[in-house]
Amino acid sequence: MTAVVLRSPAKINLFLEVVGRRPDGYHEIVSVMQLVDLCDEVALSPRTSGIRVAVRDAALPDGPDNLAYRAAAALLDAAGCRDGVDIQLAKRIPIGGGLGGGSSNAAAVLVGVNRLFALGWTLAELRTFSARLGSDVPFFLGDALALVTGRGETLKPLPPWPAQPVVIANAGRPVSTAWAYGEVSSKLTGGRGQVRLPPFTGKDGLPWPPVWAFNRFEEAVLPHRPEIGALRALLLQGGGAPVLMSGSGGSVFAVVPDGAAAARMAQAARDAGWFAAAVATLIDNPLRNPEA
Repeated sequence: MTAVVLRSPAKINLFLEVVGRRPDGYHEIVSVMQLVDLCDEVALSPRTSGIRVAVRDAALPDGPDNLAYRAAAALLDAAGCRDGVDIQLAKRIPIGGGLGGGSSNAAAVLVGVNRLFALGWTLAELRTFSARLGSDVPFFLGDALALVTGRGETLKPLPPWPAQPVVIANAGRPVSTAWAYGEVSSKLTGGRGQVRLPPFTGKDGLPWPPVWAFNRFEEAVLPHRPEIGALRALLLQGGGAPVLMSGSGGSVFAVVPDGAAAARMAQAARDAGWFAAAVATLIDNPLRNPEA
């Protein structure tokens, strides 16, 4: 095979509660993660040796500090493969925005390297392997909608909704995930009530629209980041319901009634100087079915 080109999707956290800090230093979370069709493009081609990463439309490192590089290096080493790979990342997902772009790119590289060199790893094996790269990476090798627990490696697939319109907007200033977790940790107390998901069955899943949506990071991040609050207010004024930060912030998403409303809201956010895209939730994960 001479090349593999994959769509690498973003995610939003429709629900995100931080339960506590674990003995291993990670945090225990409960989250509902949903893939959306805001996608980077990841193209891979073989080379005789070494790993080379080229990034378009974003200022990202091209060496071992890039998670896509580390994903390729780890899998090639684990498989005993001495070949090299060229990785080209065409970025559309905002960096440091709580949308999982780096984790998604790493998952895409694992899928692409496995196909490019016919390594024969199953998707389940790649998903287990991917946990060593980052807490969000396993989700991007699973279903498009899942209940995520543990530090992010435990996935329970949920029945998908039909594609739903969503607006994603970004305030243009990355939020450090480590800093955000530190802020949340400082507020965790044994007496604080946890927000819980509504009861749901495996057959019927969670209801849409997600009136149950929640993000614990908002209470920690928004007081320090007024630009995210301003962006959130703009989407609320435009009729989004609910409107919520995704992940540890930087990006905000709004649930809207239809595609026309999504287009109007995204344009209003762009007119105000923000990044914004009218997108839809995904029913299937393009990394599970790369031919789709």
